[in-house]
Order: sequence, then C-alpha cells, then structure tokens
Amino acid sequence: MTTVAFGGGPSLDQRRNFAALRDGTHVPGYRGYCPQIKYRVGKTYGTDTHELADGTIHVAPTNNVVAHPQHIPRVTTQLPESTGDNKYTQNMVPGYTGYIPRMPFKFGNTYKEDCDVCIDQHLTNYKYHDAKLNDLQKQVSGYPRLRAISFDPEVRDKLNMYRDTHPQREILLENKRPLTEPPIPGYRGYIPRINTTEQGLGCRYNQTTKKGLEMFAQETARHARFAGSEIPQALKSVPSETLGLTGPHPPMGSASVDFGTSTYRRLYQNDGMIPKYTGYIPHKRYVFGNTYGDTTRKLSVCGHQSENYGTYIRSKTMA
Repeated sequence: MTTVAFGGGPSLDQRRNFAALRDGTHVPGYRGYCPQIKYRVGKTYGTDTHELADGTIHVAPTNNVVAHPQHIPRVTTQLPESTGDNKYTQNMVPGYTGYIPRMPFKFGNTYKEDCDVCIDQHLTNYKYHDAKLNDLQKQVSGYPRLRAISFDPEVRDKLNMYRDTHPQREILLENKRPLTEPPIPGYRGYIPRINTTEQGLGCRYNQTTKKGLEMFAQETARHARFAGSEIPQALKSVPSETLGLTGPHPPMGSASVDFGTSTYRRLYQNDGMIPKYTGYIPHKRYVFGNTYGDTTRKLSVCGHQSENYGTYIRSKTMA
C-alpha cells in the first residue's frame, strides 16, 4: 500500500473501520452546520450526530397544501428627471454614497437596476400614503363636529350647583414654592452661585442649595434697590431678613459701601479663587509651582483692595 503523498493510502472503508464511525457520524471538531445539535445534551458529539442523521428532523405536513406565491402587482411609475434639486432621479450615478430607501436589501443586480426599483417603490409608497392621508382628512371633515361636554345641560347644571354650594373655595389654588426653598437631593437643574463661589463647599446638598438661592435672591434684590426699580414679583414672598433689605443703605458714591454685601460684588476675592473656578484669571498662565489657591491669592487681580480690578489698574496707570 503506497502512501497518501503518492496517491495511495487506506480507502474510505478502511478509514471508517479504523475510526469505528457509524453512518452519519461527524468527527469531533467538525465546524460545519449540524441541524438540531445545539438542543442535545448528555451524549458525545459522535453519538448525537449519528442519532440526528438516523432520525427524522422535519415532520411532513398532514395535508398536502400547495402554497401559491402571492404576487402583488406594483404600479411602475415614471422616475423623475434630474432638475438639480431632487435627490432621486432616473439616472443615478454608480458610487453615490447617499441614502437610497430599501437599497441595503437589494442584491444580485446592477446598481442602476437596484436604484430604479428602490426609487420606484419609495415613490409609490409615498404617493399611496399621501392619498390615504388626504382620504382620511376628507372623511374627518365630513363627520359632524363633536360638541363640548360643557354644553350638556346636565353637566352645566351640576357645575353651576357646585359653584353655588362652594362659594368660599378657590377653584385654582396658588401652591408655588418660594424662590429660596431648596430642591430635593438629586435635582439636576441649575442652582445659581453653588459652582462658582464658596457656597458649594463643605455642606450638604440642602444647605448648599439654600445658601446659593438666598445669595442669588439677595443680589437680585440689591440690584433692584440700587437701580431704583421694584423688587421682582418672585422675591416678594421672601422675608426681608433673608433679602437683607431691613436697614438703610449708603448712597451709590459713598466710600463706606461694603462691597461684600453691596450690589458691586467682587468677582476675584482676596482669599483667592476656589479650585473649581473655570473662568479667566489675568496673568495666571505665567505663574507655576503653587496650588490654585496660592496662585490666585498672589496675583494682583485678587490681592488688591480697590473696588474692582479696573479701578486698581487705573490707579496704577494714572499715578
């Protein structure tokens, strides 16, 4: 018996007898498809494949039913010509990378044929649904208008009787939260003054939001007071002690104005800026090697004692 390299070797029957494979058995490691193999458990691969090949997998129908394919006639429309503004035309250029409806599900034809079929189906469906919409609008307009239930005499009389028997009860209740009432923990909306000031450090969410809302209300009230305008309607329900408007205030040009509580609140504080501050700080880019707080405290924009940084710069240039 010659070797396999020279065209010899054992025959198929000899190989089967050597491996003791029964009919229909696949060799373990076979990577092809074997129907129903994934539903069998507890036996070897060879036994499962042999039993699957021996048994009947598909059950024939009890009655001889002949399925006739249903061919839905499709109305072929004339594809539009290119005008420069329309996207789908009768002459689609191969290589067009835009979206064509139903194109990913077409195979086996040329690009021109698939484009014509897809565009034809798309335009046919569009016209069909447009016609159905117009038909629905005509049907709706043909029906009589529905009458509001408030015009029903029985409902109207009951509503009038309820209004007469409950004269002191308000129909619409005013139940709005005060402006300074903190929201519940987990609220993801915007809360002023808690991310850009020190109010958001070292406190619980309830205290942080309360301080931020009170600071915002105080600044808004002070701005309105110094401008000579009326306090906003939303702040009228806030106590005067919270707004800080109980005592007299100095005039605008007075030198004794406390800029920590007046309408002119400094942005760059003497204590430095908190590390989370993401705004612009003059000359910060030229300082290295210190923490964020030490860096901002040493800068002139935070260390000056003037009313604001503009006044400090003018005092330096005009001196």
